Amino acid sequence: MGIAILVVLVVILAFLIWGWDFVVLRDELGRLLSRKVQLQKADEGALIGLAYGTYSFEIWHRGLLHWKPRLVKTITLEHNEVTENEWNYSVKLDAEAKFLRSMPDDAEKRHRNAEFLTDSILFRASKGTYFKILNNVYLLRNSLNDTTHIDSVLIHPTGLYLFENVQKTGWIYGDANSKSWHATKMKENVTRESNFENPMARSVRNEEALRRMFEDVDFSSIPCFSYIVFDDKAVLKEIPESTVNRKFVLRSQLLQSLLRTFSLATPVFSENEIGEFAKELAALSDQFSDY
Repeated sequence: MGIAILVVLVVILAFLIWGWDFVVLRDELGRLLSRKVQLQKADEGALIGLAYGTYSFEIWHRGLLHWKPRLVKTITLEHNEVTENEWNYSVKLDAEAKFLRSMPDDAEKRHRNAEFLTDSILFRASKGTYFKILNNVYLLRNSLNDTTHIDSVLIHPTGLYLFENVQKTGWIYGDANSKSWHATKMKENVTRESNFENPMARSVRNEEALRRMFEDVDFSSIPCFSYIVFDDKAVLKEIPESTVNRKFVLRSQLLQSLLRTFSLATPVFSENEIGEFAKELAALSDQFSDY
């Protein structure tokens, strides 16, 4: 018991001698806004809810050997609609990653993990711009209330981007007009083949449904790009060629493909228009409560 108390006292004394940091937050006029002793990071998260502008985090150090506070570092951050949007989406991704770790390893987890991996790449590609990502968007195909499903929709300054995730592995075969595509792989010296819905036909169907949804808008003036994203364990053997507006890629190729498309495209959406599109699509997706 006595040894335990001694250890605790030694730890406390070492902490006091070594010292601790505290953070002071100031606005662009240098006015003190808050002092947060336990703030772990001087980042965008501390600015959520504040007016947009430039803020400075001053990190100070104090201890028994340095009782007079000593300025260690100053971090200046620009807080605006773009940085706040990025922060909010990074929090969503962290929450989704945590939830995935708690799920049993089943088909639902694999499907959800594929969406998460794709969305993480969309987030990386879109940083620095104002964007919205929505998942599991259900659109009417016709007047019979038949619906079609889009895994992910990215609303970006340069247009609308639709994403379908294909989890099949092995050699992939298919053409534009066939009802089904095929995945072939070897397992224990036995060739195994499985069929799956033609992802290109589904991609075309989703674009048509989206155009019908926005009939009151000149949709022909809005760039729309479709990506069919395959697992990296797939080998795309015989499939249609990618075009400017419809691409077949492995997930490891997605980031560079998006960055290239962004760099070549002309911005068509303002931040306000992106927000309005997101609200309309969110009513048909998993993110209805977020808007």
